[in-house]
Amino acid sequence: MINRLTIRRALFTVVTIAMTIASPILQAEDTLKQRVNRLVQPYLDAEIVMGMTIGVLYDGKEGYLGYGLTKKAGGKKPDADTIYEIGSTSKVFTSALLADAVTQGHVRLDQPAGELLPDGVTMPSRDDKQITLQHLATHVSGLPRLPDNLKPSNPENPYADYEVKDLYAFLNSHNLGRVPGSRREYSNVGAGLLGQLLASQQKTTFERLLRQGIAGPLKLSSTTVSVDAKQSARMASPHMDGGVLTSNWDAPALAGAGTIKSTARDMLRFAKANLSPPANKLGEALELAWKVHQQPIGEGEPAMGLGWHLAGDGKTRLHNGQTGGYHSMFLVDRDHGASVVLLANTSTTDVDQLAQDIMQVLRGADVKPRMFEKQFKVQPEVLARYVGKYEFIPGIHLTVTADDGKMMVQLTGQPALRVYADSETAWHLRIVPAKLTFNVDDDGKCSSVELFQNGARQKAKRVE
Repeated sequence: MINRLTIRRALFTVVTIAMTIASPILQAEDTLKQRVNRLVQPYLDAEIVMGMTIGVLYDGKEGYLGYGLTKKAGGKKPDADTIYEIGSTSKVFTSALLADAVTQGHVRLDQPAGELLPDGVTMPSRDDKQITLQHLATHVSGLPRLPDNLKPSNPENPYADYEVKDLYAFLNSHNLGRVPGSRREYSNVGAGLLGQLLASQQKTTFERLLRQGIAGPLKLSSTTVSVDAKQSARMASPHMDGGVLTSNWDAPALAGAGTIKSTARDMLRFAKANLSPPANKLGEALELAWKVHQQPIGEGEPAMGLGWHLAGDGKTRLHNGQTGGYHSMFLVDRDHGASVVLLANTSTTDVDQLAQDIMQVLRGADVKPRMFEKQFKVQPEVLARYVGKYEFIPGIHLTVTADDGKMMVQLTGQPALRVYADSETAWHLRIVPAKLTFNVDDDGKCSSVELFQNGARQKAKRVE
């Protein structure tokens, strides 16, 4: 909870299941719709998401189900054409653009990435080993998850003021901690750099490159980096854990890492192209990206294509993504001709299992609905005891509020987060592994709160 970027990495009113558009596969096989609904219902009952769209592709047919609301106040049920931020699932598109550039003869997978940098910018190396474009697409470049000169002015939109000049300054000053190709470390800065290099090599922007290379040819009309006025009307609002409205994300220098917006309909069109690549250069690129390019290095790691992670079966390709107010999960299985996409307007990794369970249903498995722990109910008069401001150190406060039977906490300079009761005095956060304990005297008055996180306990005295 103290680390704002940890919080933002990660993100609710009981709603009713409702199918929102005609879906041939789900109409033809009503039992499939019922099975998906049973899997979804616990997530709604536990208030995990504000709203989501699920798309399924099987046996050449596609279907869509919408659940919840596009926004808490005045929202509507999402559908196949509701637009969401897809977060790191963008990396699959960025890597497909790399594969396209390779098939077009513009670059090579083993090409040192530094060759595409402008004069005056130097790519870091280690032991004379250069970072290649393939290293960037498979997370073995040696670059860290985030650049060390990222200092967001707005924690709810942390990449918005990080510019290309900042990215280049990071490269010029960074010392690699390991030899490229020797170890896997998931790197947003590496994927963002890859998108920037591909765009600059073609003398264009990442958004135009996406449109020209993939979105245009595959008719993905709602897959974009920026949304126009008409698209904005179809975009679900972003929410954090607890249904708190938050901000959309911008990342001008790291667009390829996670700034793409899309719909379930577009994502299934992209899935179809990967299940059966077209007989052209783009099809060759999708096939190249699909192939395994990086075997596991450490225990428990997945093999990788370009951008794609391989599931435990060694065949299914998948990627998930998360921004401050959205989550996506995308799976493509060529053996069964199946795909599942789940797009949510709440930042929570909990729905990854739901998407995987639905894929198992498409394969014929009998999957039981997930069981969430029952929430401990706290009466409003008890919540009122804790409302106030608590000081850790001068200038760093925890503000506690309560609304509609839910309690929220907000650390100075960070967004408000919902906390969940384990008892009347013990609470936990879902978005980060942290716990709060309120210290109450015999008269029911709260004098302080203790935060337990990362093995450390910190006490804050009530000041208001």
